[in-house]
Amino acid sequence: MSSVKAKTPLIPLTAEQAVAGLKDYGQLACDAEGVLFWVEYRPEEAGRNCLIRYANGHPQNLTPAEFDVRSTVHEYGGLSWCLIDSQSWVFVNKQDQQLYLQTLHIEPPKQLTFHLESRFGEPHYDAQHHRIIMLEEMHSSKNVLNRVVSLCLSSGRLTVLHQVHDFYSSIALSSDGQHCIFISWDHPNQPWIATQLHHCSFDATGHVIDACVLSGSRDVEESILQPSFDEEGNVWAVTDQSGWWNLSCYDSKQQVFTPYWSVEADCTTAPWQFGGYHYAITQRKITLVRLQQASAALLQLHKGEVIRQLGREYSQFRSMISTAHKIYAVANSPSCLPVVIEIDQFSGKALELSGSVNNLTELSLPRHVSFPVKSGEAFGLFYPPLDGYLAKQVGDSPPPLVLFFHGGPTACAYPVLNPRIQYWTQRGYAVMDLNYRGSSGYGRNYRLLLHKQWGISDVEDADAAVDFLSSRGLINAHKVFVRGSSAGGFTALAALAFSNRFAAGASLYGVTDPLALAKATHKFESHYLDWLIGSPLTEQEVYQARSPLAHAKQIQVPVIFFQGERDAVVVPEQTRAMVQALNDQSIPVEAYYYAQEGHGFRSSENLADALEKEYDFYQRIVDA
Repeated sequence: MSSVKAKTPLIPLTAEQAVAGLKDYGQLACDAEGVLFWVEYRPEEAGRNCLIRYANGHPQNLTPAEFDVRSTVHEYGGLSWCLIDSQSWVFVNKQDQQLYLQTLHIEPPKQLTFHLESRFGEPHYDAQHHRIIMLEEMHSSKNVLNRVVSLCLSSGRLTVLHQVHDFYSSIALSSDGQHCIFISWDHPNQPWIATQLHHCSFDATGHVIDACVLSGSRDVEESILQPSFDEEGNVWAVTDQSGWWNLSCYDSKQQVFTPYWSVEADCTTAPWQFGGYHYAITQRKITLVRLQQASAALLQLHKGEVIRQLGREYSQFRSMISTAHKIYAVANSPSCLPVVIEIDQFSGKALELSGSVNNLTELSLPRHVSFPVKSGEAFGLFYPPLDGYLAKQVGDSPPPLVLFFHGGPTACAYPVLNPRIQYWTQRGYAVMDLNYRGSSGYGRNYRLLLHKQWGISDVEDADAAVDFLSSRGLINAHKVFVRGSSAGGFTALAALAFSNRFAAGASLYGVTDPLALAKATHKFESHYLDWLIGSPLTEQEVYQARSPLAHAKQIQVPVIFFQGERDAVVVPEQTRAMVQALNDQSIPVEAYYYAQEGHGFRSSENLADALEKEYDFYQRIVDA
């Protein structure tokens, strides 16, 4: 572990500073002239997403103020726009989830779809047939139907291309427009458990012919992700048939995927959102991401051999695209906030095109640690507190610890700059960002260790992390705070209910009653709990045994809650019920509700408010 010590006393970040400038970027694309576009997330505009055109060294916002480029298909969305040509594009507007056509020099955007019961996402332009191929998610009072559709740009007619499966994503078109591939999966699976890769061809009129499944079966679980065509029409994808998400090429003669490069490392992340890529293929050069110990390396390969590493100063890469001369990606590192980078294919030199300004002069840098647990080992990122700040310190005793649980729970904590973590370390707190069993980034076997163990193994790993850190004198084991959002909020509450190791905790829109969640949550996760816990129909006693709400009487320490009133994933009633249960037994509890927030706060004002209130809550306990 390491930290950079200040030579003179410094004033710590305010909560507003810790969340200010936390822009994010994604959905990169280039037009035929090599002009770059991306989608920019702006927390200072209440979390609005804008399409940016980067030309001649200058970014230009193309999205009018009343629009927001964001799809909510599968609730979490993903790719929400595509180019038609260098002068025009289509995008999904967040407010009504309809598709709009926009032209560079003509405003306002023109609405293309009027199916208000539907949400659209992942649009792709099919130049051969002058249409958009995309995902449609139809919501009715009875069910939610997902399918692949096409929208004719001349007639406005919507045509169904495929609608047999519960979910679809990752559409890709061949360069000649005659072939299409896409991913599907069915309940109770999630895309990181088992998917199928479909292939279809189009006749001259655009109708589907010769549809088939290239890979993935109901008998063998395999997660196939991020399919694409290369310039010669070969099909590529990332699959975990080896136990790791590795890049493979489809052998049409043998009708199987053949690994291009076998490595005991993941080459992608769990696909909570659709449309992102962690590899790019141009002129037989393959650039891909290799994840080891949660840290990413960007490698360039030729004929299955690594020829060089690019972007060594970064530790995470996503949304990759490439041209004959350039590679583009969103990157960040332990000292760098997300930034759009351009890498020269020949020199390997990286250039930052846009990004948030990092005004932090002193940083607590993460150390990847492993520690023993029942089935082997678990992992985390440890951040020591920083000295030299004009904030409340803990003297010569070991520091208090804030234990972070990521959401998902099939997600991962990465060693990248998070000013909100620095907010804690500048105030004398250590931070452990825990990658408990079930986290992605450590191979399929580790990812599956949470199968029917949610609320057990993740809590055990929290206890083990405290043992590991306290045995080395790195933390004060009597002043450990647990916190998490969404699924991480469930783990935080479960840790408070089923362990006596923690001084207090925070739940940000966290699951309190998994059985109620199973009945009320959205389609994408409606059977996820079958895998994480068991059948809500036949194993209700297991749900009761794991429920923080059912065991609220076992929580004997203070808890603070933050909840969005528009949350469709973890509905506000879950938080209110938990707050009431703790109030009934006179446990110190605070709860804050934000009227305009959904699942995951997007407003910088609300993010800062929650962070400041959480710190004040813990600090009163530290000072007691």
